[in-house]
Amino acid sequence: MCNSLQIRAVIRAANSLTKPGWDGSLSACTKALIMPYDLHPLLVHFPVALTIVICGLEWGRWLLDRERLVNASFWASATPLLFLALLGAIVAVISGLISEKGITESVALHDLVETHQLLAFIAAGGLAVLTFWRISLRGAFPRKQAMVYLLLLLVVTIAVGAAAYYGGLMVYEHGAGVNPQLL
Repeated sequence: MCNSLQIRAVIRAANSLTKPGWDGSLSACTKALIMPYDLHPLLVHFPVALTIVICGLEWGRWLLDRERLVNASFWASATPLLFLALLGAIVAVISGLISEKGITESVALHDLVETHQLLAFIAAGGLAVLTFWRISLRGAFPRKQAMVYLLLLLVVTIAVGAAAYYGGLMVYEHGAGVNPQLL
């Protein structure tokens, strides 16, 4: 976390960016505040992990012992996890849109970015539907439409995994977001 002195230093650094003699060096805190596109790789893992855990919990509830587990309070934790996954997905999508401005795109990379974005929007939208569905049921498992809910959750989890896969391709195969001096 940045303290007030570091934030003041960021403001001074931002004001001096156009002044002659600035060597271009910034502290890690300054980079995080001035160049938020560096934050995307730090933020994307939370909604991915939460979505996979939620999918496992909900399908486990359905497959193992429907009647007894549907009423178990342990499984009710899926609603707050869905909410956290949705918040994480929103933050990840916003940081991804910001980080897109910081990468140089080739034609091949552009197609990957577009696919990655589409999958991320589908996943975030699906998480929103699932979250508000559970909230509308006051956190209860949707018994009457259980299979629709579970299949939508599976589709969202696959979309999250596919978005993560394409994000990895962009970084590890095309160097998206990697400092060109390091390549």
